[in-house]
Amino acid sequence: MKKYSYILFFALIFTTKIFGNDLLQKAEKAYDSKKYKEAITQYEQLLKDGFKSYELYFNLGNSYFRDKQLGKAIYNYELARKLNPNDEDVRINLGIATSKTIDKIDSKENFFISAVKSNLLSSFTTTGWAWISISCVIVLCLFIYLFVSTGNMIFKRISFLMILALVIGSISTYFLGYSALKSKYDNKFAIITVKETKIMNEPTATASSKFSLHEGTKIRIVDNNGDWVLIKLDNGNEGWVKLPDLGII
Repeated sequence: MKKYSYILFFALIFTTKIFGNDLLQKAEKAYDSKKYKEAITQYEQLLKDGFKSYELYFNLGNSYFRDKQLGKAIYNYELARKLNPNDEDVRINLGIATSKTIDKIDSKENFFISAVKSNLLSSFTTTGWAWISISCVIVLCLFIYLFVSTGNMIFKRISFLMILALVIGSISTYFLGYSALKSKYDNKFAIITVKETKIMNEPTATASSKFSLHEGTKIRIVDNNGDWVLIKLDNGNEGWVKLPDLGII
């Protein structure tokens, strides 16, 4: 019985892969034929079936962009960037799509500092920062051993300078990795995916409207209350928005 269970399990995996490849080919063919809605349907089905990769989100973002659904295009580009922060194509297409959004929100934080901080933290994944920090510590230990064991003064001086540099590097990469991890879990962002949504004073449909936001605008999630989410913009404005109007990154 156990033997048949294994056979059934591997057969299921094999069938799923074939089905996934078939959908992928259909989606790519539809996109090449400029049948963007059809491509979107196929890519979305792949996601529902459990297939996930930055290429899949990137292709889906391209399909939505071609279909003039800017909010959903930006949302999928953001998901692609989350999986692969260093991909140049994702970065370029996200920049192009973001430049077409209606809402231009001024940030209270200095733009240059904010951009440098964001780009620096997103240069590597949290796992990447961890491996860099561990590598620095390993190399640091090697240079400490060299400094202690060698009798050559030139090697001692070089080792001492490298130890200082690696201590600074280890501490810096540790804090950068910690900041990236903290940012990942403390700062939850979302994209407005509908053409326009009203931001309310309270989490009810009968509350008064504070202002409106349009598709593609990136917002920070502060709290949630059932089907409503409390959001905050870079300029400090806050309000409640319906959860279905958002794509949470």
